[in-house]
Amino acid sequence: MAQRLRTDHDLPSLRIAFGDGGREVVRFWLVRGAGQPELAAQCQASELGPVDFPDGDGDGTVTDDQFSLPSDVLFELSQRIPGLGSSDSPPDNALWLELVSPRGYLHLVPWEQLLQPLGRPLVRLPNYTVRPQAQSQTLEVALCASTPVFRSEFDPPATLARLARLWVTMAGKPTTVHLFCDQWAHAQVAELVADLDGVHLADPSGWGAVAHPASMVSNAWLEWIGGTLEGRALDVVHLVGYGYLSAGRGAVALAATPTSSAREHAEFVGAAQLAQFVASRGAWTFVVSGPPDNYSGAALRDVADSLAINSPGISIAHDLTLDPDVSQLTRVVELIYAGQDSITEPLPGIACWAHPKFVEYPEENLITRTGHSAMVGAATQTVLAAPNTPASVASGTRYLEALQAQWSATGGGAIDADAVAALRRVSDVLEHRAAEFQGDS
Repeated sequence: MAQRLRTDHDLPSLRIAFGDGGREVVRFWLVRGAGQPELAAQCQASELGPVDFPDGDGDGTVTDDQFSLPSDVLFELSQRIPGLGSSDSPPDNALWLELVSPRGYLHLVPWEQLLQPLGRPLVRLPNYTVRPQAQSQTLEVALCASTPVFRSEFDPPATLARLARLWVTMAGKPTTVHLFCDQWAHAQVAELVADLDGVHLADPSGWGAVAHPASMVSNAWLEWIGGTLEGRALDVVHLVGYGYLSAGRGAVALAATPTSSAREHAEFVGAAQLAQFVASRGAWTFVVSGPPDNYSGAALRDVADSLAINSPGISIAHDLTLDPDVSQLTRVVELIYAGQDSITEPLPGIACWAHPKFVEYPEENLITRTGHSAMVGAATQTVLAAPNTPASVASGTRYLEALQAQWSATGGGAIDADAVAALRRVSDVLEHRAAEFQGDS
């Protein structure tokens, strides 16, 4: 699907994959739009760093500073990439990254840092051609920070306050931020966000009474967030926590419960649980920020990559070590939500999977010229565009978009009549639910 996106939107792209049927050589191709990829450079995998991530119990920590790009590879790319031209999709100087099969663990490599000398911001191509339909002209954000580490460099209260301020001031539209934190940090967070309109801080002391268990979500924090929001839909789920990598799979480490002390054991939330939670809330953006002394940036990139593979939407892994004042994340928020393209330089602290802006799609593929699903009905769009969108309508829309994206992929871009009929039935159910909600309102 990345190839189709690159072709349809004439994107200047860098393809990276293993070569020769093994994992010893890494190759770099340059390609523009529908052109033929040209091999620009290659190197031994061992020259990059530990790209064969340990398959043990996670004791073999791999940090981002263990990776480097051979100087000859960087030189060849720097000489040839200017020939690709600018990007028709913002940022206009973006370089779009395709990590194609066989990629192994190459998606865990901090390419945004290694390729920073090229002077262009890097955007990772997602897995879907369908761009999700935003709920409304308002923004609902769930922002959660937790740490199971005692005496770490991570300051959850200050980080939460800084990120909450970013969301309510830089998104370019009325924004509500729902804050969730450890009980020990609650009073300090309350003091730091007291002057911020649109910020609602949940009380962790009563989390157990409002936690809402779900079939595939068995984490105290996700249950607490879901219960607090009741049936309210979200646009953004933003977690701040340590990354943990085991057997090549990433997870986010949070305190055992919101009322746990920092000395207690951690709970690890993996991509499957997070994907289920994000979909159930109707969210179309997932952000995970790693603290300054993060255990594994690769783990957080794996989580973000997994969500980008499994559902349409925007997925971001954010490194607070490289972006302590959140200026890089601010530029991304301004671009995605406020439509202000202020990105002119590389963003080494941001790994972002985002759909390029659509120019036009043929109507037989059930995609509007803006890139949204044409199967989303009028009543559903009205409810999505209004405040307090119910999660059932938002998550149903995500499901419809995911079905359409999957069936488009398996059919080579063309959806057969039976698939269209099935999609219309799902759309009709959504329309009925939206009409009921309008009537209740």
